[in-house]
Amino acid sequence: MDTKELGAALLQLDDKKRDEYFKLLADPVFVPKYNYKDWEETRDHPYQKLKKVTESKIVSIRDFETNPHNVFAAHEFLAMADCSLVIKFTVQFNLFGGSIFALSTDRHKHLFDKIDDLSVCGCFCLTELGYGNNAVKMETTATFDEAKQEFEVHSPSVLSQKYWISNGYKHANHSLVFAQTIVKGKNEGVNAFLVPIRDTKTHQPIAGVTINDMGHKLGVNGVDNAAIKYDKVRIPREFMMNRYADVTPEGQFNSEVKKIPQRFFKVTERLLSGRICIAALAIGAQKACLMIAVKYA
Repeated sequence: MDTKELGAALLQLDDKKRDEYFKLLADPVFVPKYNYKDWEETRDHPYQKLKKVTESKIVSIRDFETNPHNVFAAHEFLAMADCSLVIKFTVQFNLFGGSIFALSTDRHKHLFDKIDDLSVCGCFCLTELGYGNNAVKMETTATFDEAKQEFEVHSPSVLSQKYWISNGYKHANHSLVFAQTIVKGKNEGVNAFLVPIRDTKTHQPIAGVTINDMGHKLGVNGVDNAAIKYDKVRIPREFMMNRYADVTPEGQFNSEVKKIPQRFFKVTERLLSGRICIAALAIGAQKACLMIAVKYA
């Protein structure tokens, strides 16, 4: 059997790129560990793997425009190594980074390299304790203050805290928060806002941000899930992701997408590519299982 031909058929990737991924996964950091000494190491090991991926520059959020197949291939290969790693990866590169890439304008482009190298490590804050699948009715608000040219991001109730937020408890220093946009007293629907959650030097939560650990799970405990609450956290007007909607300095809300429900689906579009990412990582994990099963059969 021609193993190269078989590999090309199974991996759907050219030889050069395939070899780059296998070379990356040969790094000792990817050797599985099954008995972590403590809870800290359980969470830190997948993060160290994620850092190795970003240092390799094998994938970028810019690939969504130039080579989206590489993003999906990355999910497939990384899932062969560690499912906690690939979940942290998909949050950083698809949900958080991919959303910023898709919803940004020129004023956000300086973030792209920082997302790629993990200096801006992010989490995706859509679902709330009381509003999971009904996220369009979420309670979190981003109220525009014209005098200060800022948005005030606020969780008004226990039910409005962002829930099961991957990367949130330990590693993220920024969050992409989806919130009801209040301008001149009018609710303009859900839009996305970049909200720092930790000081980039001390890594301590910033004032007004409360982060709680979701604790032990039945699997993928290397993922640091969090519940995050915002208490009147202030961000500059420019931190609004303004590809489809924007607020002028004068407090004028503008959007080419006139209907609020349609605008919601525009700003949450990464959930669609996320389904392909999840399918790709599932395929990668299945390939690893099949390889082990066949080898030891």
